[in-house]
Amino acid sequence: MKPSVKMGVIALIGICVVFYQYHLSTGVTFDQVTTFNTDNSADDTEVLPIDDEGDNYSKVSRLTENMVNNDMISQDYPSTAEIRYAVYRVQIANGLSPEISSLLVQELINQLSKNVSVTSRNNSKLPQTSPTTVHKATSQSRQSPPPDSEEHVEPLYIITPTYRRPEQIPELTRMAHTLMLVKNVHWLVIEDATVPTKQVTNLLTRTGLKFDHLIAPMPEKYKLKKGAKPRGVSNRNRGLQWIRANATKGVFYFADDDNTYDIELFNEIRKTQTVSMFPVGLCTKFGLSSPILKNGKFTGFYDGWIAGRKFPVDMAGFAVSVKFLQQRPNASMPFRAGYEEDGFLKSLAPFEPRDVQLLADNCTKVLAWHTQTKKNEPSAPLDMKLYGTTNLVKLKQQIV
Repeated sequence: MKPSVKMGVIALIGICVVFYQYHLSTGVTFDQVTTFNTDNSADDTEVLPIDDEGDNYSKVSRLTENMVNNDMISQDYPSTAEIRYAVYRVQIANGLSPEISSLLVQELINQLSKNVSVTSRNNSKLPQTSPTTVHKATSQSRQSPPPDSEEHVEPLYIITPTYRRPEQIPELTRMAHTLMLVKNVHWLVIEDATVPTKQVTNLLTRTGLKFDHLIAPMPEKYKLKKGAKPRGVSNRNRGLQWIRANATKGVFYFADDDNTYDIELFNEIRKTQTVSMFPVGLCTKFGLSSPILKNGKFTGFYDGWIAGRKFPVDMAGFAVSVKFLQQRPNASMPFRAGYEEDGFLKSLAPFEPRDVQLLADNCTKVLAWHTQTKKNEPSAPLDMKLYGTTNLVKLKQQIV
């Protein structure tokens, strides 16, 4: 080989090495360079001829090439195929002979193999983190959640009796949006029905809350009774049954779907150790139902309808510890209209009014309101001849 040709080859090798070092420092890959060249030269779009590969590159050691390829792939280096293609493009552009191209490929692969070896040795010295260690760290973090995390907070069980009516879905929607702001809450929605209402199930599913949709129809003998009926009693007793079977800790609260609740209320009732009580607004002609405190001590109850009740309170005015309930397996709510709260609280014996745990800043805050939506008449039937093929059909399915 003439000296001038040798010098040219050496210079070309030097250029390729510099190009490769630039690739390492900038992260530019050979395929990115070839893409750039393709954009600038339509004549260079031909592919490296596979049939000529044995003649042009027969001097390359296949064993070494495979070893280098494996290491380069694992460390994000260019493969020998990319090197060959880059050299081939230089060969075409500069008129180099196949022999010189083959030497250039060999020299670049040798240089890469040295760099790969050095990188591998350096990586082997680095401390390795095993997947088991990571898993253990994750497990430890789960075992010790932050104090304000949902796992650390004891559960609240909200028992909501409901029944099919025009206001049912709107009122459950409003209540759902309140409960979505509460940590670790489990909503027991219990319908006075023989089968669950599909619209209610769909709503509960969309909220993302933990819930159970149960049914507990009022016994027929109470439905046929004249005068006031013990509404919601079978629902609440079904909720108590569920808690006895599924809960061991936390607090439960009877929350009707037509009430309005301050988000602070749920932080308060989470403090319940036995039975807690607190004021309820918009109750009876007095506009308020609440324990009475004088000089910070319990002295009685303020309610618009005492009626000889030992516990003249509203259903939304007390919460009970799950453990406290579990210790009283016979506690239940009586089917006696107007005396549901009183009968249930008395069934928690031994328990006296003086034992009540007073919340809401010593019963000075109203955090639950006995609001009631105006009763609506059922909607008129849809004229299917006029509207049977319109969107009104689907809309009417959501309206009672």
